[in-house]
Amino acid sequence: MAFPQTRLTLIQRLADNASQADWREFMQDYWGPVCHFVQSRGSLTHEDAEDIATDVFEVLSKNRLLERWSKMRSAKLRTLICCVARNILSNRIRVDAGRARLVREHGGRLDRYAGLGDVESIEAPRDQVDAFYAAWVDDTLRAAVESLLSEYDRAGKGDYFNVFYGRLCEQLPMAEIADLLQIKVKSAENYYRHVRDRLGERLQECVREHVLRYSGEQEIGDEFASEWSQMGEFLRERGGLESAVHKAYEDRQVPFSLPPAQPQN
Repeated sequence: MAFPQTRLTLIQRLADNASQADWREFMQDYWGPVCHFVQSRGSLTHEDAEDIATDVFEVLSKNRLLERWSKMRSAKLRTLICCVARNILSNRIRVDAGRARLVREHGGRLDRYAGLGDVESIEAPRDQVDAFYAAWVDDTLRAAVESLLSEYDRAGKGDYFNVFYGRLCEQLPMAEIADLLQIKVKSAENYYRHVRDRLGERLQECVREHVLRYSGEQEIGDEFASEWSQMGEFLRERGGLESAVHKAYEDRQVPFSLPPAQPQN
């Protein structure tokens, strides 16, 4: 993949007069991981998880955390987002627990953003950073799989994807899939291998595209090598790419939808 010689990263654009399209792109990358992370950590409803995710992006925008982070980069961007999410979740739990007292003492005017914007000290327990990374990987895996659906449909090879999805994500026997699609079992097996191999390539493309959005020219090579290595280790711990994809879909709940409007500075 050829990288442009001069460009502004998405973070730089977000830090300096970001457009709605820039915010949309950023939220497409992190809305799902944030929602799934806070929902699992706080045992929240679907709607409550989306409310907290909205607050996360508002805090990032209001406190100009992306601009401040881009000047320091003392931790990964994912760690910053994880910290903001866990702080808002903790704040919400405290507010819910003491809402009557807070309303009495503050006249109902609660500052949701107080104490949530400390980018100079980005810390979170290792298990929470790992949990946020796992949510991000699952979201990336599903995005890679679903991008293949469009790719195979455009190529007139929808049955290739149907075989792969039916076998891996729905755990149907190959003979049953072949019967449903009215193809030979051998053909179904070949289709499966074709999509499986393409998925590995597509996942690598997704990681590279992600790195390209957030890294400067001088950082791209090292950052991609680091991200791809970390991804490989994560997938091995889950039993390989196929097992990780199956788990990502097995654990999948109702998809979270991006809100219609993005934060404004």
